[in-house]
Amino acid sequence: MSEPTRVKADLIPYTPDFSSLVRSWLDSPETYANVCRGRTDYPPSEDVVDSWQRDGITSYLMTVNRKPIGYGELWARPTEMAVEITHLIVDPFKRSEGYGTRMVKLLCERAAERTGVHKIVIFLTGQNEEALGCYLKAGFEILGTTQAVAGLKMVRYVSSER
Repeated sequence: MSEPTRVKADLIPYTPDFSSLVRSWLDSPETYANVCRGRTDYPPSEDVVDSWQRDGITSYLMTVNRKPIGYGELWARPTEMAVEITHLIVDPFKRSEGYGTRMVKLLCERAAERTGVHKIVIFLTGQNEEALGCYLKAGFEILGTTQAVAGLKMVRYVSSER
């Protein structure tokens, strides 16, 4: 597992123009299951990424030199005073280079800007050691397992100094 990349990266709003590109990053049954909480209906449907777009969800692309290399979402969890990061995926040719950690940190910055958000949560499904390392490097801690989603629940608390 590598250190977070120091390359200038930006988050931009996701648009359906990038649906096919993001779908192409779901390049194996294992990746699909990790990103989509255990889904086994690989290959995913053509509209899988568009099906993720709903009210209460803000989707982003991470770009480097204006080229999309990652995708992630922030799900509002107002009753928990939280935001959940989900559907996190990096271009297969950029994995293990620190881009995932960079993207998680950028998503955390966006989540922390929201009013009433005190924590950010991530659910880690499957045996994805690289994702676990990514989340730990981004400042998350393991809370334990959960019945709602098979796997680990991880949390990062938002600083009260904002």
